[in-house]
Order: sequence, then structure tokens, then C-alpha cells
Amino acid sequence: MYTHRTIEEVEPREIEGIEPRLRAIGYELRPEETRPSVWEYREGESNNRHRQGQQEELYLVLSGRFEMEIEGETVDLAAGDVIVVPPESWRQLTACEDSRVLVVGAPNVADDGIVYEE
Repeated sequence: MYTHRTIEEVEPREIEGIEPRLRAIGYELRPEETRPSVWEYREGESNNRHRQGQQEELYLVLSGRFEMEIEGETVDLAAGDVIVVPPESWRQLTACEDSRVLVVGAPNVADDGIVYEE
């Protein structure tokens, strides 16, 4: 059938070693084909520079502003902007202000991220 939640109904989680907070909407909704998450950033926070093993990722900025570095190119993103990044591209988000972003990965693969090691 279907599952319905508001973002605010999903408790935020702190993940060790990762600055933004996660609202694991995918865990709550249990979709089969996609892996959605809402990430909440404070101004100046960045996620780990990473790429995916298999997942293409769609990013929808829900609020705030980000700079996204993709393969050495910087893209400015604001509320309402959507960007799709292929799995093999290295990427990193940095919040220019307190911000929230919906990230949807497909296919639904657990632990697909590969963190950049300097």
C-alpha cells in the first residue's frame, strides 16, 4: 500500500564522524527501490567527501544554501534546487547557512558510500 510520515515525525540522529544530522526517512518508510534521507546542516558544516559504489543520488535542497563540490567544480545550491550526481563522481556538500537537504539514492543499497581518504 503506502507509508506516510512528515519529516518532523522522524527523530534526528547524530552519526559518529559525520557532522550533519540525519533524519532517516528511508528507515521509517522502508522503500524497496530508493534510499531517501534528510540531512540537517548547521552553517559551515560539511559532509565527508565521498562517492557511491552503485547509487545515483538526487539532492533536493529543502531550505538554506549549499556549495557542492563535484569532481573539482563548485555548484551553488539554494532552496528548491535539484541536482543528480552519478555514483562515480566525488562530491561534498558545505552549508552556507543552516540548511536541510533531501538525498535520494537509487538503487537502494546499504552502506554504498566510499569516503575519500587523503
